Amino acid sequence: MDEDHILTLLTEHALIREDQAARVKEIHASTGRPTGSILLSERFLDEKQLYAFICQDLGMNPASVYQDKFYEISGLTIPKFEVSGDFYGSFMLDEGRIALTLSDVSGKGIEAGLLAILLANILRTGVRMKNIIPSMILRKVNHASTRFFGEEQFATFIVLILDMHSGTVEFCCAGSPPILVYRRRENYVEQLEVKGIPVGIYDDFLFNGSRTSIEKGDVILMYTDGAYENQNFRNEYFGLRRVKDSLRKNSPRTARKIIHAIKREIKLFSMFRGLNDDTTFVSIKRSDRGS
Repeated sequence: MDEDHILTLLTEHALIREDQAARVKEIHASTGRPTGSILLSERFLDEKQLYAFICQDLGMNPASVYQDKFYEISGLTIPKFEVSGDFYGSFMLDEGRIALTLSDVSGKGIEAGLLAILLANILRTGVRMKNIIPSMILRKVNHASTRFFGEEQFATFIVLILDMHSGTVEFCCAGSPPILVYRRRENYVEQLEVKGIPVGIYDDFLFNGSRTSIEKGDVILMYTDGAYENQNFRNEYFGLRRVKDSLRKNSPRTARKIIHAIKREIKLFSMFRGLNDDTTFVSIKRSDRGS
């Protein structure tokens, strides 16, 4: 997505005026500053309007992501303030595959919203490429982000592609917490980690992906760092161990009920402190039924 496309999208949806878009182009032409950096410094955008556009028009952060008789995918965002800096989305691919993304953007607010627009456009165009893999998507997101913002903004990212026929899962991480997988057969929670820096830091960083598979009754949990960094009145962190314990304990439930149960435990734990950060979950459960 080029800079003009972003500005056109913003003006078409009345998020900025045409004269403001012209001003951004003028500054970009005379100084060479990245378009996203100019939009942030000029403060043309309203945070709440941008967030509503991303959720309602682009379909990010949906309450129900996907469900059929074989799989249920659900998501949940708990914002620290009214507008969250976390975004997740889903995009259907070819031959029974679905791409899922989760991002946590530095700076929150406007920065997060603009990066979410970049991501949505890349996925709506890039994922249509045949044989697309998560590391290719992350490279595209990283390049678009560094070009649009310069190396001023960064975000942690997970891109995961699930083959709903075979249960094969391909994934790539950029500075994010480890993906958790509850293995029903072993009654064990596995951590999947692929080292990678957040997007937006180095334009030419080479992201590497990995793969696994899930069986009937298994659950995948993706989440942002707010899930384990919230604190109680003793200044103790909720911690990854509690997230894993809650996932294992609630694994017989639906994907939606699992993440809502974890949410309740976090809120009870931090009820006297409030949330430290936005907290977002995406869960995938493979049903006991069917193939």
